[in-house]
Amino acid sequence: MTSAIASSFLSRCSLAALLSLAGASCHAQAETSPVHSSTVLPQEPREVPQSSAPAYGLTGSVALLSDYRFRGISQSWMGPALQGGLELSLPRGGYLGLSGSSVSRHSYLDGRALELDLYGGWRTELAPGWTGDIGLLHYNYPGARIPRADGPAVRYDTTEAYLGLSHGGFNARWSLALTPYFGLRGSTAGVAFAEPLAARGSSRGSSYLDLNYQHPLGDWATLGLHAGYTDVRNYGELSYADWRVSLARSWGAWTATLAWATTSADARYYRAANAAGQMQSLGRSGWVLSLSTAF
Repeated sequence: MTSAIASSFLSRCSLAALLSLAGASCHAQAETSPVHSSTVLPQEPREVPQSSAPAYGLTGSVALLSDYRFRGISQSWMGPALQGGLELSLPRGGYLGLSGSSVSRHSYLDGRALELDLYGGWRTELAPGWTGDIGLLHYNYPGARIPRADGPAVRYDTTEAYLGLSHGGFNARWSLALTPYFGLRGSTAGVAFAEPLAARGSSRGSSYLDLNYQHPLGDWATLGLHAGYTDVRNYGELSYADWRVSLARSWGAWTATLAWATTSADARYYRAANAAGQMQSLGRSGWVLSLSTAF
């Protein structure tokens, strides 16, 4: 996530080899306190397997980004990130996936600068042209902990349930945190973000609404529009909206995307510092360039 727990999921062969090439998902935090953002499920709608299609299939992707934004918040301290993912399609619309992304150690303290996301779910056609999606997603940050002076450090790891709906170029998803949102609870409220928060219990039940629309511009490019809202339970000052406008163009198996991303996140909380004390506002407006390929 981000400097604190900030909260806009399959980014995009041995597992070690894949993750050394790439990585994908969630928050960032301050050098001495957390601030996050979160996730990495596929943002585009996927096709539901047809009865004539193979029962099992494996797909993957690799991407290089100038900045890894999760729900609008930079997870890479406004720097580049590598990402990769694999997804196994199962009979009757089921699927399982693993994605990985590099993240900043300034946001995920004492970690390995890595985010691993495990997910699984089920997609089905609800009506002609309408696809439903339901599943679980677990964000894991190996070694990363939120330090506490009065007890053992707390992991950032978070599990979410999600519901999705897609039709044509439109895609919507609602996610609900089944665990404290990237480690935010009463015992970590004072240190989880760049500015201390009053302890108001667990953030379990936090949610994210993700709306996307893609429109082809002839054969030239694809226009992407995104709006999202992060609602952090019991800690309303951390809630915020995020927006993104993008243009994507493909050449063979490769796709280049240029996006403008911005948020309404309060910079007092969503920021992170490096060891030299240099501070970055992780939710500020900025351009993101990415190059990806699928296989």
